[in-house]
Amino acid sequence: GRIGVAVVTAGPGVTNTVTAIKNAQMAESPVLLIGGAAASLQKGRGALQDIDQLSLFKTLCKSCVSVNAVRDIVPTLRKAIATAQSGTPGPVFVELPIDVLYPFHVVEKEIAGTKSSRGLRGKVVQWYLQNYLRNLFAGAWEPRDVAPLPVRVPLATEDEVGFGGGPPRKLWIWGGLGCLWLGWV
Repeated sequence: GRIGVAVVTAGPGVTNTVTAIKNAQMAESPVLLIGGAAASLQKGRGALQDIDQLSLFKTLCKSCVSVNAVRDIVPTLRKAIATAQSGTPGPVFVELPIDVLYPFHVVEKEIAGTKSSRGLRGKVVQWYLQNYLRNLFAGAWEPRDVAPLPVRVPLATEDEVGFGGGPPRKLWIWGGLGCLWLGWV
C-alpha cells in the first residue's frame, strides 16, 4: 500500500531500471523513479551521460517530468507521488538535472566562469549565464507545502461489483474437449 522509491544516476543508472519499471507497470505498483541528468545548459550538447531519458520512459510510466528550477523540486515530487498512487497505481519518472541538485555556490562557480568578460560577445554570454543562474534558483528558499496531495482511488460501482438492482448473476462452467470455460450469466 506504499510507494516504492528508487534514486539512480543519469545514463546507465536510469537505463538499468527499464525492466524493473516495466514490471512495476504490469503489476500496477506505485513506484517513483528519480533519475539524475546532465546540467540543463548542457542537454543535447554531448554532455556525459546525456540521453533522452524522458522518451525512454514515456510508454512505461504514468508521468515523466524533468525539473527545470530548484523551486519546482518539492511540487513536482508531491505531484509525482500522488500520480503514482492515484487511479490505477503505476510508476512515474522524475528527472533532476545536476545543476538543480547542487547548492547555489557550486553552480555559481561552475556557470559564472571568469568575471572579466572581453568584448560585447563576452558580456552578452556573461549576462545570459547570470540570468540563467538567477532563474534556476529563484524562489528556492521560499517555504513549500510538504503535506501529501490527496490520492484518488476509484471505487467500483454497484453494477460493476454485481450488487446492482438486476437479477443475481450465476457462474457457469462448461467443459469439453479437454477445456474448461468459465463465464457469468
